[in-house]
Amino acid sequence: MRTTLQLLAILATLLLLPISCQDLFRQDKSGTLLISLQAPSPTATRSGDGLPDSGSFQLTVTDASGTAIYTGPYAQSPDVLTVPAGSYTVSAVSGPFDAPAFDAPQWGDTQVVSVAAGSSIAVTLECRQLNCGLRLEMDASFLEAFPAGVLSLKSPDGTLPYGYGETRIAYFRPGPVSLLLDDGGFVQTLFTRTLEERQILSMRISAQTDTKSGSISLQVDTTRTWLSDHFIYGAQGAGDIGSAYDISAAREHPGQQGAWVYGYIVGIATGTGKIGFEAPFSKNTNLVLGTKASTRDKDFCLSVELPKGELRDALNLMDHPSLLGKNVYIKGDLVSAYYGIPGLKAPSEYEFSGN
Repeated sequence: MRTTLQLLAILATLLLLPISCQDLFRQDKSGTLLISLQAPSPTATRSGDGLPDSGSFQLTVTDASGTAIYTGPYAQSPDVLTVPAGSYTVSAVSGPFDAPAFDAPQWGDTQVVSVAAGSSIAVTLECRQLNCGLRLEMDASFLEAFPAGVLSLKSPDGTLPYGYGETRIAYFRPGPVSLLLDDGGFVQTLFTRTLEERQILSMRISAQTDTKSGSISLQVDTTRTWLSDHFIYGAQGAGDIGSAYDISAAREHPGQQGAWVYGYIVGIATGTGKIGFEAPFSKNTNLVLGTKASTRDKDFCLSVELPKGELRDALNLMDHPSLLGKNVYIKGDLVSAYYGIPGLKAPSEYEFSGN
């Protein structure tokens, strides 16, 4: 009997071993995602609608089944996201856009990546305009021809009234957009244009009377159509704020002079390899930028020298604690170490973005 029990115990142990090994193997089948959002520079658009703070973008990471692994503001997302091996859709968007609206450019990007077990994948999302826009300019001849006319812009997502005195850009999802004229109950389509992402169309509308027939023909000036190529940020480099380095890239280019970098103000360097992330701040001679407003790991930070003068007066956290978490562009010389971490010295210019 004892022998039988011993054999059963040994058998049970052997049966459990593959399960335990399988569980351990599953735990090892994971990788990491390092997600960064290429922030738009303050000079990125001619539309006049401004740019949002990239930190407020809604970041979403979903697996192949559509299950959300992470969702929340980009600025509050973890620097490193550990995920099971597999395929993931990573997207960031400045805000929802479901119907035509004025002054409503939508920004963002989506990428699909594959994460292998034990790998670390860097994902850089570009901040580009996802919708399109149209702006009308009314010539006096049109106003004289249709003094009581009512204009509206129509797309598959809805209709937007467009007053004669309107100067704002109307935004739509990519696709056909039509201009409708209601003249005393008689509604006619004046034109239809198909617009693409990042395209802003400026049209001047005038009316010309045919002296023989008395009819009115419309003149549409499309010479100011532009594709906003500079809405897209991919190439990085020095000298141009539109090609500024993010923190990860800046750390990899020590020795480069006159480089623009951008990041979030997360604290100050208090000693070699030491960073203070919370107020009150005791130094005004430096600040530390992070990849996100929530960054607390020095491996994702860049120290910045603040020499005595205008930049120190404007940017130091000791005098301006409200700047904590702000997204800023700074131009200077990249160095391999400043306060024990990669840094930027001799800053010459700065500019805040969308805050």
